[in-house]
Amino acid sequence: MASKLGLAGGIPERRVRPIWDAIDSRQFKNALKQSASLLSKYPNSPYALALKALILERMGKNEEALSVCLNAKGILLSNDSSNVIDDLTLSTLQIVFQRLDHLDMATSCYEFACGKYPNNLELMMGLFNCYVREYSFVKQQQIAIKMYKIAGEERFLMWAVCSIQLHVCCSDGGEKLFHLAEDLLKKHIASHSLHEPEALGVYITLLEQQSKYGNALEILSGPLGSLMMIEVDKLRLQGKLLAKARDYVPAAVCFQNVLELCPDDWECFLQYLGCLLEDESMLTNTTDPNPFILAKCNNIQLEAEVFDSRMSIAVNFVQKLTAVGNNNSFRCPYLENLEIERRKILSGKGDTDKIVEDLMQYFIRFGHLGCFTSDIELFLQVLDDKKKSVLLKTLEKELELSSSVPTKALGQSISLLKIQNLIGNMFTLPVNDVLSEPSTFKGA
Repeated sequence: MASKLGLAGGIPERRVRPIWDAIDSRQFKNALKQSASLLSKYPNSPYALALKALILERMGKNEEALSVCLNAKGILLSNDSSNVIDDLTLSTLQIVFQRLDHLDMATSCYEFACGKYPNNLELMMGLFNCYVREYSFVKQQQIAIKMYKIAGEERFLMWAVCSIQLHVCCSDGGEKLFHLAEDLLKKHIASHSLHEPEALGVYITLLEQQSKYGNALEILSGPLGSLMMIEVDKLRLQGKLLAKARDYVPAAVCFQNVLELCPDDWECFLQYLGCLLEDESMLTNTTDPNPFILAKCNNIQLEAEVFDSRMSIAVNFVQKLTAVGNNNSFRCPYLENLEIERRKILSGKGDTDKIVEDLMQYFIRFGHLGCFTSDIELFLQVLDDKKKSVLLKTLEKELELSSSVPTKALGQSISLLKIQNLIGNMFTLPVNDVLSEPSTFKGA
């Protein structure tokens, strides 16, 4: 903040900077003392009062801070033409009002300032930020369009379009507003084109929200597509759009190309497999923080021959990725084999013994990681109690024979206990067996 001082509120920088330096170094008593000295010279300055309110709020004196802020607001909104209204004064008031849970008062200050100086972009951006914090989507859109008409800048148009999208998706705005946003973008592109990859992303998202996947693919493959400089990102987006348009074959090719460039992209593999099996549920958005649990999908019933053929394609592709891969830290190649076998089991054609073997190999390589249990949780669900018991005994035997370094052995022991707890085995073991479990912690 101190780097933007200038003549804030008409006060020279040399008088204000020491106060900000004291605030930044958390010397609030010293800052308050200097603030009192500043107010003695500028008793009716909204900026000097806002600074004092900020210091009081940082000191935990919220009631005093609010009182001083309201005083500053009253002076600011008066008809005194000598008052200097600038963005730094308003932003300082906004900080205090927001921290005191009175953001509406900061908004009223910005609205007054924008009315007094109608073409001041800094003040209008401050007002836009207030509306963003209040979730006032309509007002966000209106002020963004006003800024766009004044400055003609692409970023303001994107703000307006994003506000419309939020209004439709998070409020009661009708989907017809999407057409308004699209018309605004088309008009801008016709006269100015687009210059930022983020703007292209907003345009593609807008078309996607209207299920105009063909139009989005046309834009992406046209001149505007060159804005997306990272080839992998472009391929992912093309694959997603093709899949949503139910054009599964070229979508699978796009995801396959991504995997060849990024072989450890688990989510992309699930999308690739989903396209091979025409499983639409794999293409929906998810908020699950763990991408290794994304495979909770519907098993689409394809004809037996078609299913076998496509699973064979997936197996061959994974083998190809494994053969060319040279990074032993990649988890996905192991998980991909597990997921393929899981899909086969769900279709009544898989081999649970192979699941157990693959889980064993995964344990040997990654069993010491804290994420191991969450990685394999989904695959344990296709095993019956007998196979789970076999898996546990196999893992226990591997741990006993393992010559891993102590830290890795400790991690594997912890993972084994987590699996026992996940399966429920801990509740069926005799008490003596449970009490003896710590002995498996090798090197501890």
